[in-house]
Amino acid sequence: MENNLEDFLLKNEINFKNIKYYQTAFTHMSFSHESKDKAESYERLEFLGDSILGYIVGEYIYKNFHNLPPGEMTLIRSKHVDKANLSKIGKKLEFEKYIYRGLGEIKNKPSNSVYEDVFESFVAAIYLDLGLKITKKFVQKNILIDIKKNLRKKSTFKDYKTRLQENLQSDGGNTAFYKVTKQWREKNKNFFAVAVFHDNNKLGEGVGNSKKEAEQEAAKNAISKRVDLK
Repeated sequence: MENNLEDFLLKNEINFKNIKYYQTAFTHMSFSHESKDKAESYERLEFLGDSILGYIVGEYIYKNFHNLPPGEMTLIRSKHVDKANLSKIGKKLEFEKYIYRGLGEIKNKPSNSVYEDVFESFVAAIYLDLGLKITKKFVQKNILIDIKKNLRKKSTFKDYKTRLQENLQSDGGNTAFYKVTKQWREKNKNFFAVAVFHDNNKLGEGVGNSKKEAEQEAAKNAISKRVDLK
């Protein structure tokens, strides 16, 4: 496993100094619990990697797309660092070949959440081992390169309900539920206030001149608040 991991790192142009960071990044909690030496799992690295990834992607959007309002910037960042996208990249990189998992876990394919967690942990491992410059290079190759392409397809970012639902259902989660909480008429226009719920938790609220518009605004609000959708 260790030799395979080293080959994987070199294949992805990561000239590592300390292999232990990467071993930890690929160690699932189930393996940690079963191993005799109680090897550290990737949970702490995941915490750090999530912040580093958000910073790198956020900085890139800020520096390269000057005309975007904050709400749109948040939406674009959320789309590219969410579970659906990170798990897709993890599968493309074939992370499953290198993840240390316990006997109970290894029987099944890794979930999308595991792919996402490992990706974030891997980013943290690169940062701790080689610094921010090399980390940005890896993120550029796997995430940032797609942002400019996707911005040409503006519809990718307009359907907030679809984006929210993809996050919620990426691991088989329940469907979001939208409820009209208030309706009124003002200056000859109809207004609707809508709240979006998931598993009885209110994720966001929005107002619009139609129910559909208000639902989109509610989904947008949920995404912009960086709700934990795992």
